[in-house]
This record gives sequence, structure tokens and C-alpha cells, in this order.
Amino acid sequence: MPARSPLFSRWEYVLGALFVVLAVLDPFGLSSSSNNASAQWLNRVFANSYPNTGQQQIAVILIDDAYLMRNTTHWPMPYDEQSKLFKRLLAYKPKAVFVDFMYSHDHSQGDPALGSQLLANVFERYRHQGIPLLLANTGQVRGEEGQANTLANLVEVSSPALVAWNGFGDKYPLAVQKPLGPMETPALLMYRQYCQSHTCADLPSDTQAAFQSPPIAIQWGIHLAPEQTRIADIAHCSAPEGLLNDVGKELVQAIFWKLSGAEKSRCLYNFTLSASDLEVSTPEDRALLSKLLRDRLVLVGANITSTGDLVHSPVHGQIPGVYLHAMALDNLVTLGMDYDREPASLLDFDVNWLDLVEIGLVALIALFKALHDRQNPASGIIGLDVKKGVFFKSSWATFLLMTALLGLLSLGLHHYHYTPVNVLAVLMLSLAIFNEKIQAYFARKH
Repeated sequence: MPARSPLFSRWEYVLGALFVVLAVLDPFGLSSSSNNASAQWLNRVFANSYPNTGQQQIAVILIDDAYLMRNTTHWPMPYDEQSKLFKRLLAYKPKAVFVDFMYSHDHSQGDPALGSQLLANVFERYRHQGIPLLLANTGQVRGEEGQANTLANLVEVSSPALVAWNGFGDKYPLAVQKPLGPMETPALLMYRQYCQSHTCADLPSDTQAAFQSPPIAIQWGIHLAPEQTRIADIAHCSAPEGLLNDVGKELVQAIFWKLSGAEKSRCLYNFTLSASDLEVSTPEDRALLSKLLRDRLVLVGANITSTGDLVHSPVHGQIPGVYLHAMALDNLVTLGMDYDREPASLLDFDVNWLDLVEIGLVALIALFKALHDRQNPASGIIGLDVKKGVFFKSSWATFLLMTALLGLLSLGLHHYHYTPVNVLAVLMLSLAIFNEKIQAYFARKH
């Protein structure tokens, strides 16, 4: 009886060990790139099932080019024009307001009547009426080593919300250590206001506890707010077609993205008003705005052609930066502290158990490939008899098994609010199972 040969040669074990080392070290960021691509694709897939719990609590107000032209003004807006805008907003009694503008320089050209104190006086009214007002803050000490930050008179009438951080990739931190000390970001600060009238489990007790919490892997939504149709024309917006249809479309888009033509624009999930909407004058329109904005968490941002405050959404593409804070806040309102996150790193290495799962999946693919090679008479390998196995008689059956395993794993990770496995890389490596069939096909051609 011929001796059984091992499934893998020594050289293959060496290559396997080298693969593990490369996967951990990630030279040139190749693994990270495919991992990010997988995460963004799955984000688009799961956007269809994202609930609208937070959507009912949050509103975004955008100052856009149309508003500037309507009021014959410019950007940055003069303080008297901003004062009018925030007076109008105050009249609708929001629960809390975050302003995503960096008031680091007084641009009134020295005229006290038009200076930043004019806006500070309006912001003071928010405090008198018990409406928390948060202003964007860099966390830097103003004037130290040339650092810019919020003007002192505006700091006195507002609370700081950190909008500048590094080292988190596309994740959204709850708090970051800065020169001014540990500071919380807008999403958590606004969520604390929400929790004053709602039960919120495991809310960080203080900023230090928030600093220890993992950053949010933001899950974006796709379904428009029902109230949006009462404010704006959304006929140009593409509508979801159901989970299975959207998954199929996203898969085709991911594969043939270079060949895809233009499609209807995908409008933002967050309930949005233009600053022009606040200028309504009829009693009916004002009553509608009062109903839509009263006790909502409001975030004010800008969508001006000449500004560069844009972020990338895997679902919507390039969008105004205020939506990043709005969607992170929505994740907190919807999921609480059970928001999506990356697994914790193991020991002191930038490796987590999900990385080990991915390596295990690749090892499984290598095992399946070796078992298929056993059945290839041309390979000359003798030994283990696997002809009785179901999944090793057909490459397609094995590939479908791997795909099903990968799908179940992705659904499980999504259910338990962890970032997804590198689906695209594992699927591409799974094609190695068809190696002998591909070789046989080209051999017949020649």
C-alpha cells in the first residue's frame, strides 16, 4: 500500500506562515484596503435594514448656496445674518443645538456693531431658555503655538464639542485626549441631552469613561424620514427596492463599478431642512416647523460650494461634514452603547480576534484546495481517500459552502454589532478552489 503523502509540503507551510506574518503586519496597507472595501459594501447592504428610531429625534439644518443668494450675503456669513438665523431656530424650541462652525476668528473687520458679540448675545438667550448650545472646538489652547480655537466670548455662552481628532480612521470616537484635556465629541454630548428624558443603559458616567469606550463604526441608514416629503421635493431621490434587490444591485455595482452608468441620487437618511425653511412667515408653515423641530436634537452645518467640509459616506458618497456627527448620534439613539465597533485588540498588538477568524477562513480555503487536489488524477498525489465526501466531489459545492459560511459569519457579526469580516478578500481567495478546473479549461483551449 503506498504511503500517504502529507496534505501540505514544507514549502507550503513556510508560505502559510509568511502569509500570516504579512496579514498581521499589513505592508502597503493592502489588507486594510480590502477590509475597508468590504466594510463599506456591507454598510450599503445593511443600510436597508437600519431602523428609524433616531431619525425621529434628530434634525439637520443646512446653510447652503441658495440661502446665501436668497439673502444677498456671503460666506462666512456676517454675524448679524447668523444672529437672525439662530433667533429663528430658537423660536421653535429644539431640545439641544450643535453648531458645526469653527468660530476661531472675528471677521467683522473691527466694527463692534457687527462683531461676534452680536452672535454671543443670541447664544446667551439659548442658555437663558435652558436649551444647550454646543459649538465646534479643536481641543487646542487658543493662541498657544499659533493654534486657533473658538473665540473667548462665544466659549462663555456655549459648551465645547470636539470636532478634530486623528488616529481613528473612519471610526467616530466618543472622547479624545486633547491639550485642553479629555473632550467629548458632538454625538455623545447630544446623546447625553437625549438621555435626560429617555432611559439610556450603560451611558458613560463621565468624560474619562467615554474616553475608555471604543469608537463607533458608523452604520448609515437609507430610508428617508417620512417628514421629509412635507419640507422638500424628493422625487429625484432613489428609493430602496427591498433587501434582496438591494443586495444584488450592490454586488453588481461593486464588481462592475467602472462600467456603471449614472443612477438616481441617494438622498440623506437624516431629516434635513434648509436654512431657508426657517424663514417661512405664514401661521401654517410656522406651526409645521414648530411640530417638526420642537424637542429635537438639531445639528447646524453648511453645504457651501467654496467650503471643503466634506466627509465620505459609504452609502451616499461625499456629503457635508455635519452628517457624520448626525449619523453617529443616530447610531447612539438607535443602538445605545451597543453601537457597532471593532473587536478589542489582543495584548499590545494591533490584532483582534476577528483578524484571527479571517486567517482561519483562509486556512480553511487552503485545506479545501488541498483536498480537491487529492482528487485530481493529474496531480500524482496519492493517499487520503476523500471520494466519499460530498463537498469535495464538486468545486462548486465547496465554494457555496464557503460563501454560506461567510454570509452567516457576516450576519452574526452584524447582529452582535461588530465590524464585518473581510468578505471581498475571502471570496476572491475562495476562487483558488477552482484552480484545477481553470487549468483544465485553458489546457483544452490549447
